[in-house]
Amino acid sequence: MIPVSLEWVAQKTNGTLQGASGEALLPGSCLAQHLVKGDVVIDSRKVQPEDLFVALKGPNHDAHDYADAVAEAGAIAIICSRPLDCDVAQILVADTHAALGLLAAAVKAEVAPKSVAITGSSGKTTVKEMVAAILRQAPSVSGEVLATQGNFNNDIGVPLTLLSLTHAHTYGVFELGANHRGEIAYTTSLVKPDVALINNIAPAHVEGFGDVCGVAKAKSEIFRGLPADGIAITNADSDFHEHWQRDLVGQKHLTFGLDAQTADISASNIRLDSDGCAQFDLHVSAPAGEKVRDVKLTLPGKHNVKNALAAVAICQSLGLPLAEIVGGFTSMVAVPGRMNVHNPRSGVRIIDDTYNANVGSAKAAIDVLASLPGKRIFVFGDMGELGTQARAYHEEVGAHAITAGIDGLFTLGVLSQSASEIFNGHGGRHFDSVESLVTALLELVQQTSEITILVKGSRSSRMERIVESLITEDLQPDSRGKAAC
Repeated sequence: MIPVSLEWVAQKTNGTLQGASGEALLPGSCLAQHLVKGDVVIDSRKVQPEDLFVALKGPNHDAHDYADAVAEAGAIAIICSRPLDCDVAQILVADTHAALGLLAAAVKAEVAPKSVAITGSSGKTTVKEMVAAILRQAPSVSGEVLATQGNFNNDIGVPLTLLSLTHAHTYGVFELGANHRGEIAYTTSLVKPDVALINNIAPAHVEGFGDVCGVAKAKSEIFRGLPADGIAITNADSDFHEHWQRDLVGQKHLTFGLDAQTADISASNIRLDSDGCAQFDLHVSAPAGEKVRDVKLTLPGKHNVKNALAAVAICQSLGLPLAEIVGGFTSMVAVPGRMNVHNPRSGVRIIDDTYNANVGSAKAAIDVLASLPGKRIFVFGDMGELGTQARAYHEEVGAHAITAGIDGLFTLGVLSQSASEIFNGHGGRHFDSVESLVTALLELVQQTSEITILVKGSRSSRMERIVESLITEDLQPDSRGKAAC
């Protein structure tokens, strides 16, 4: 965070600064001018000396209850919604959640980096990482690039990300997620992006939006925070493309997609190498109708071509030369849990795609798997927040696995069982425990000369446990030296 005084924090959060004994502090007083030199923290267990603590209230906890521990840890002050009996300065506000957002917006305005906001049902993390990688290696970019870390893409995570800005940052790349209406409208009001992109729409978090149309409408909230001279980017291949166009109020509009007739930025001649990584020809219609042959990606999956096109659209909107954009793809590395490839021994490939899952991303993962050689096993956990259609969506994934022609579908979870039932007769198996599933996979590995196991599921399914078990095992071939088909 940038160094700011407690008085500045109180002003920006509409709060009242008071000393440890409860007395109001006058503007300009010694303590009021004390600089916040640490971080803004919401977890009392992570407080370090000089940190500023925000006491948030949740449905199951109230951080005000940990004020003594925060004071003992050396926090410089606590932003709170009620007076606290502890030995630390306090900034009293009406609502600590709102105060967190106000403070984040103020820091963003103070640093004023060029900002990008990215949302969508899937691929937004990959697009964000692609854009950040391109910016960080581009010779024309000076200063540092801040990008969303982990799952800090909600109404708490976005403010915390903004609060980590420093004056060294000249660019910010922010991922905006949501599981209810209004969340993206709120976070985009804090980010105030120069460029905003909707990557795609698929059944994800449907429980909070009613249906896929509700998801599309919620994602379009990202354009509300876009200034008149901002740039909106949408997926021309999406069924909701025209709907999003109507949400714009004069901003410049750029599109990406696989069809050069409908998209400003498109791809052709797409092919996959032996590792499933894509190579394609890039077409950019504006400003001069450029074409770049043989763009290579380091991430597996044809679906990542569209993610790359989205990243190109963003970086073009920021003014980067096309050569720098294309060159930046070579520095892109997989995010943990996002198509991470492990090769524990020759002939064995384990793909960790466990970070999260929805119908669209599950189908894309199956397509990646289907493009690879050898025996191909899809390990599938439950997809969460899909509402009343949850079972049907899992069955849809099972049906897609049959169409793709993979060799096995192993499931773990109540909902995912319906996918293996659809796949029954094609190599579908359901398991009641991680242990039994891992045992079955290990037997396959030992019997097969070449095998790829792709593991996917929602965060709540904790499918990374399977990946961890597999990559820590001594995966040696069957001692008989024979490979089963």
